[in-house]
Amino acid sequence: MRKILFMLLAIAGFVACDSKEPSFELKPQLLVDKAEIIANGEDCVTFAVKFDGKDVTADATIHFADTHEALEGMTFKTKYAGEYEFYAQYGSAKSEVWQVYAKEDNNTPGPEPQDKELKLTVEPATIYVAESATFKVELDGNDVTADATIYLEEGNVAIEGDTYTAPAEGDYIFYAKYEDVTSNKVTLNVNKKVVEEEKPIKIVATETTIMANGVDSTKFTVTQDGANVTDKSTIYVNDSILNGSRFITTTPGTYIVYAVKGEQKSNELTITAEEVASTGKSIVFAEGVTLTSGWYDVNKKGAGDNGDINMCWAAASSNMIQWFQDRYKAAGKTLPAGATDGLGVTSYTNYGPYELELMNVFHSEWDNSRGGHMQEAIPWYFEGRLNGGEFASPNTQAVPKTAGGYWKSIWDTEVFPYIYHGYENVIVPGVEGLDLKNLYITIFNNYYLWGNGTSYQGTERLAEFSKLVVESFKYGMAGLTVNLGANLNAVSHAVTLWGYEIDNATGLVTRLWISDSDDLMSEPKTQLLNEYNVSIDEGKSHIKLTGNTRYGACYVVSIHPFAGYGVGI
Repeated sequence: MRKILFMLLAIAGFVACDSKEPSFELKPQLLVDKAEIIANGEDCVTFAVKFDGKDVTADATIHFADTHEALEGMTFKTKYAGEYEFYAQYGSAKSEVWQVYAKEDNNTPGPEPQDKELKLTVEPATIYVAESATFKVELDGNDVTADATIYLEEGNVAIEGDTYTAPAEGDYIFYAKYEDVTSNKVTLNVNKKVVEEEKPIKIVATETTIMANGVDSTKFTVTQDGANVTDKSTIYVNDSILNGSRFITTTPGTYIVYAVKGEQKSNELTITAEEVASTGKSIVFAEGVTLTSGWYDVNKKGAGDNGDINMCWAAASSNMIQWFQDRYKAAGKTLPAGATDGLGVTSYTNYGPYELELMNVFHSEWDNSRGGHMQEAIPWYFEGRLNGGEFASPNTQAVPKTAGGYWKSIWDTEVFPYIYHGYENVIVPGVEGLDLKNLYITIFNNYYLWGNGTSYQGTERLAEFSKLVVESFKYGMAGLTVNLGANLNAVSHAVTLWGYEIDNATGLVTRLWISDSDDLMSEPKTQLLNEYNVSIDEGKSHIKLTGNTRYGACYVVSIHPFAGYGVGI
């Protein structure tokens, strides 16, 4: 209720708010020169304080009754109409509460509801000791943080700026002031951070003895409490940082290997790199692949809805993708939702499923009335991306019926940084200034196409092909496009390359191990890994493959390197 002042206002020019109930406790007396002001930011009320009949204004303070915030000086003015309550404090003693009304500037008497809402928020609302939280102050939806003052309720202490760093655990209450408007209160929860003792790390190697031939390698894995933390660790070889987790060298000797993660240092491994003999041959398979395991051989059926006679590209792509997914799982990762994984059946009728479920994906989600390309199929499956059909004439290649992109959600952040995508010997068609003796090469993500160049001749051409094969298997494996005619004008065919043999003395590839979707299209079907001898067709300088009875001879048109997850990096 509004308190009406009579005698004191008339006689002394001031009004006093006294308790209506008798009190034997000596209290300060709050005096005001008027009980009502105009809310124009200029009209003001002036306060005075008496104690035991004496004027103690100079030693007293005036406070808002709701927030207990002290006024600066002995006057109060505002631009906002409403009811304001104050009390005086002299020493530890407090006066009774006095009400002052601020009315609208249109001379309409009486208090008006305050229509300005000042909102204080804090983000985050829960932090740890020594961490900081940030406040935001809004007036009717407008950000006024820069002009507002934020207070810690305990002691009504103004903080500096709009952030607060918690010194200790507990609950901290804050409010804000902007001009004469007071905000809501917010609570900041501060917890004590519990630092668990970090578990020790351990490093292991796939091989402790390798050949110092620049091809043979060992791969390191770092674990902590059973979890794979290789990508979070730094691996050192003879106290030098190893780029990635695979070690390859051409320098014979003994190498000491350890890993560091934060403050943790692992055990030490001893890796021996043996000198390569100047004679003899070395056999290299893709990671996780041996002569008898780890490889795949999807066979076409040769019949069925929409047919699959043109789908060698899909079969080879299925083989390669399944190998990639095997590498991903071997690294302790989980395939993304939507990825197709695993075997179909190994024995089936002409109208049954394929050896890999991935082949069923391509058969159902692509128009297979025409031939296709591995460099289109693979990025479609992973990223939902096509390379524009730049390797085929318009309207001559298979196209997808769906968007694909089954790894798209994690590809850029969780996969791409951990696959090799910096192949050398790359030339982009149509770009001047790039030359590699007329090799036709184009780059797309983590694999490239090499083809029917003419500048390399004889053994020089076989040597260049050998370099590309070796490079491909440093980081993964590869697909091949072969032609069934020596003039390279016959039918082209996609196959999967799983391993090679190289002459240590010459550096030339001498044998290849290939799976082929066309080598067995009749019952009973089995998976086959075909061995081919590699030579050079002296008449055309084409890479010639022999030894497989189905074709007699075929010729390499292109190589499609395909990086594996974490392989070689």
